[in-house]
Amino acid sequence: MKVEAKILDSRDDGDTRCILARMSLEDYVSALPSSYQDYDVQRGIVSNVYLDHLVDTVLKRRHIPPIVLVVDSSDYELNNDLFGLESFKILDGLQRTYRLQAIRKTIDFCCANFDPEVDYLSWPKFKFSRAYSYQLDEFGSTTEVLRAVLEVFQRDGKESLLKTFTENNQWFEIWIGLTPLDEVRKMLMLNAGHKPVKAAHQLELLFLNLLPILVAGEGKGFSLVREKKVSATQFSKNREIGSFHFAHVVTALLSLSKGKPVTPSAELIQGLQADSEIDSYLDLMTPQFLQDIVVFLVRLDRALSKRYGDVGILWMGREVSLAGLFGAIGAVAEDTRRTRVEVMNSFYEICEKNQNILNLIEFEAVRNSLDLSKVNIGNVNRKAVFSAVKEILTDTDLKAARWKKYFKMEEK
Repeated sequence: MKVEAKILDSRDDGDTRCILARMSLEDYVSALPSSYQDYDVQRGIVSNVYLDHLVDTVLKRRHIPPIVLVVDSSDYELNNDLFGLESFKILDGLQRTYRLQAIRKTIDFCCANFDPEVDYLSWPKFKFSRAYSYQLDEFGSTTEVLRAVLEVFQRDGKESLLKTFTENNQWFEIWIGLTPLDEVRKMLMLNAGHKPVKAAHQLELLFLNLLPILVAGEGKGFSLVREKKVSATQFSKNREIGSFHFAHVVTALLSLSKGKPVTPSAELIQGLQADSEIDSYLDLMTPQFLQDIVVFLVRLDRALSKRYGDVGILWMGREVSLAGLFGAIGAVAEDTRRTRVEVMNSFYEICEKNQNILNLIEFEAVRNSLDLSKVNIGNVNRKAVFSAVKEILTDTDLKAARWKKYFKMEEK
């Protein structure tokens, strides 16, 4: 649905432009694209007790902080002081928007299902909840929101209730001309004072342009899971063969490039946000190179699951395993002046010819025997896997991995 916003101010920032505009809550909610929650830069809907009380702000027509939108250069019209838009993405304000839409749908539900002359609010809360919670849950609302709406409906009438959206204005910052990297940086800045965005999600955002190429490998038994859908920790415990966490794959690629295990951290994210730093990685990650990575991951995953069962599936689903594995491949490639793909394929061939070379049953036993109060389990795992894989790739006398050695638990 196309809507018009009143332009209040504007500014140019180099190749980008920001419009400060105003439109009614009714027009905004009506214009929401059906896929407004699917914008890759945004994380999913999160619980927030303060936002759950947004209904009171709306019904009292009080100020809601500006919502930040992104519009493509071809998706808007300027007509004097009016800004016409039909398609947009929400850069900041997804949580507020989700609740605004739920409140508006609750108003429709209230007007269609309640008699203003009946005192529903005198019902016990458990009876009220049992009667309506299921229907409200279908569009993201709650009985608390319904009770607040119903109070205004019975006190002031339907028309006054509807005016809380039709005559209630909202301010918007509308950005034009942002590059994908600009969008990520601006989103991270806008969220700096909020609940922290996980490092895994930030990594995914910085390398979103790799996603279409990697997803193209789905026909080869490969699939990706995003952080905003399933957390990295939960994913590794329940993964299926061929399924990988996007943040883990990004960490693996960075480790491969650096020739050492990379740890997802705030420091890593800050370094990556420099244009030259990201460009150095992207130069390596050509479509063909990424396709080779996909093939390697699927082949190795199948081989290890066949040899070690659930232990192999678990090992391939951990970020620490992939970071150590790919860091070692990158290090050997640099030391031997071979390509990373050549070393990667060499490792797979070694594992095929020497099926117990990784000795993952012992890996799991040694790993689980570590005293968590004395070590950083993530760093120790990455270093152990790195050392083991590097030795497998360079030692001519191939033997099953000695994990007590790599975890530095052997007696000297």
